[in-house]
Amino acid sequence: MTNPPFGIVLLAAGSSARLGKAKQLLPYQGTTLIEHAIRIALEAGASEVVVVLGAFAEEIGVRISDLPVKPVLNKDWAQGMGGSIRVGVAALSEGVEAVVVMVCDQPAVTSEHIQALVAPIMRGKKVAASFYDDVLGVPASFSRAMLPGLMRLQGDSGAREVIRNCDTPVEAVLFTGGSWDIDMAGDLP
Repeated sequence: MTNPPFGIVLLAAGSSARLGKAKQLLPYQGTTLIEHAIRIALEAGASEVVVVLGAFAEEIGVRISDLPVKPVLNKDWAQGMGGSIRVGVAALSEGVEAVVVMVCDQPAVTSEHIQALVAPIMRGKKVAASFYDDVLGVPASFSRAMLPGLMRLQGDSGAREVIRNCDTPVEAVLFTGGSWDIDMAGDLP
């Protein structure tokens, strides 16, 4: 029996203000952060991967143009993550039963972790979120029933707002290394 299809919304629209250049294109393990995240998303078995671009859309778009992903542009990327999530969710096919929201600057994410987030949704949970540093955050998966909440996000409100406001218990999935995110080039080994 195959699992119902799930999509991944990969957020890559930010300006990397602290770094001063596109962190999405920083080298990591022989590739770039964005390509690494896309590889993880595809290995997890997503039926589609939507990559939300913004500040460095042209540079990143050229780099990922040969990959089997759907790049979409958030023209209002500077207004915050909420808009990028809305643009990404809106670009998903109607047939997806779950969506995983992930970012490209958490290099510790594995395809197994993504699959562990999707599994509770396939068992009927509404939300499964990564647990690290005593918080629930991204990557996180959401059932089809939670998509309207994601579509209402505004400004800097991200997936954590939908996680916090879920009316049923959220499945916590331990994410070892989840607190490692890339803000500066020195954050990479």
